[in-house]
Amino acid sequence: MIKLLTPGNGENVILLKERHREYIAEPVNDPDIKVDWLDLKATGTDMSFPDPVLFSFEPAIDGEITVIRKGGETRVIKAKAGRAEITNFYIDADYEWYVKAGWMTSEKFCFHTDAQAPRMLYVDGISNVRDIGGFRTLDGRRVKQGLLYRTSEMDSHVAITEQGKSTLMDELGIRLDVDIRGINNEPRCPVLDESRVRWLNYPLAAYAEIFTDEQKELYRQTFELAARRDSYPLMLHCWGGIDRTGTWLYILGGLLGVSEDDLGLDYEMSSFSRWNRRSRRSAQFTEFLTELHRYGEGLYSACVGFLADCGVSSYTMSRIRDILLEEI
Repeated sequence: MIKLLTPGNGENVILLKERHREYIAEPVNDPDIKVDWLDLKATGTDMSFPDPVLFSFEPAIDGEITVIRKGGETRVIKAKAGRAEITNFYIDADYEWYVKAGWMTSEKFCFHTDAQAPRMLYVDGISNVRDIGGFRTLDGRRVKQGLLYRTSEMDSHVAITEQGKSTLMDELGIRLDVDIRGINNEPRCPVLDESRVRWLNYPLAAYAEIFTDEQKELYRQTFELAARRDSYPLMLHCWGGIDRTGTWLYILGGLLGVSEDDLGLDYEMSSFSRWNRRSRRSAQFTEFLTELHRYGEGLYSACVGFLADCGVSSYTMSRIRDILLEEI
């Protein structure tokens, strides 16, 4: 007989590391931070991924753990000696799990994952991978999980492994890789299997440098891409997945109705990657916000105004909200 141990039946499972939770409770917004986003320096230890969830059972034998998300995917993971560590769960989701080992099948246990956003992910070989989904909006909706991911690059300064590629293509189901590198002839090329994942390149800038005519045209193109259902699941990345990616996603989040506090937090969570800290109070970020808010009162109006100035239609903006938002 197989006895399930962890996660316990009915348990609320915490996905974020303790240091992540401490930061969310009390962000450290150092205004003196300034980053050269075209020449990042690796510093410190990479902590941009969640703690794995320990699945354990008795007897301590090999077997298969089946994990089923309510209304979603089923994953089958090999267990060694009665245990396996698993990552990349949805937040605020209900799961059930059981074990098969030889002729034995365990009972089923249920657990719920904690609702704290952001949803941080582990992809072997790269850094700073997060789902933009899980944040609540000011009108009471929520950004859908499993559709749009931010990541670091996969080559040049880091090297994704075959396991990491499998995570992106097989587990997360990425269909489109939007590579926004390319400023000053920055190297960029497709890394994932192009027969499975389409690669597109738009050389975007970061912070206040996006308010040029050239950059506005690129913003129009990328937001029109985001209004196509066949673009998803989509991953967006620059070098670190922090500055250019963070700027684009801040405007998207504002369009979706996510609060400034949550968007500032998501931007700063990139501080746990290998490329130094970020602050919503830095001169770079403050200058960006000052320019953005010239387009309207309040973040939502400012983002709508900026995108309209880029040539993004109200229909396109509505389509993006329809795709990425859900009722709760």
